[in-house]
Amino acid sequence: MTTADLLVSDWDWEPTVVAGCAAFAIAYLAAARPRNARQTILFLFGTLLLLLDLVSPIDTLGDTYLFSMHVLQHFLLALIIPPLWLLGTPQGLVQAALRRPRLRAIERTLARPAVAWPLGVGAMLVWHVPVLFNAALASDPVHLFQHVSFLVTGTIFWWPILCPVNERRLPALPAIVYLFSACTACSLLGAVLTFSPPGAYPAYLHPEDPLGILPLIRNGWGVDPASDQQLGGMLMWVPGCLVYLTAILATVGRWYAAPERAASDPA
Repeated sequence: MTTADLLVSDWDWEPTVVAGCAAFAIAYLAAARPRNARQTILFLFGTLLLLLDLVSPIDTLGDTYLFSMHVLQHFLLALIIPPLWLLGTPQGLVQAALRRPRLRAIERTLARPAVAWPLGVGAMLVWHVPVLFNAALASDPVHLFQHVSFLVTGTIFWWPILCPVNERRLPALPAIVYLFSACTACSLLGAVLTFSPPGAYPAYLHPEDPLGILPLIRNGWGVDPASDQQLGGMLMWVPGCLVYLTAILATVGRWYAAPERAASDPA
């Protein structure tokens, strides 16, 4: 099998995944009003990424062959898809939901930085502890729980930064500290993965080869277990920190723009 063959043929159109993503998109289009074109594109693009993350060759490679592809899956689930969903959610939808006392109480608890930060960062750290990571590879229910937990805790983590109701977002300085500390934790995890010898995730040392693509991976792509784990660590380290850095720069930009908007408003 060639790389092109793999990219074209190895798609797992799991009906529950496809139906779930479709239902999620339809529910958004029905409920999120009023919304603008930018919000719609962002939210639906996040949902499309979720679908691709779970049915494309990324999933097969991550589950069976390459640790680095599994890390890429986690990266998308925790750091890319939740921000896209939040940026695509209309303010009015959240305001309406928060009029319900129970939802408002839950939001107030989960949106606290002391809760949201440990949940978001902790999920990323804990799920890469070898015993838990290996358990997810060995059990479909645990694996499903792992993916759902990344989406849920990722959304909770990003809520204080990207809440659709601007007044509920963290002020600039606490937001920068919140994001920078998360970047530091992500960098430390990436560094540990990059510089640790392979073997902590034994399924990737001598993977089963149901598709017959292991020679392609080892010889064609030149990826052995050591370089695979190094690539996974670098994916966590560099792109992960770039996401946090982008959010920090956006926060600084809003901070500097706020006095200008205040000065331009009529008295």
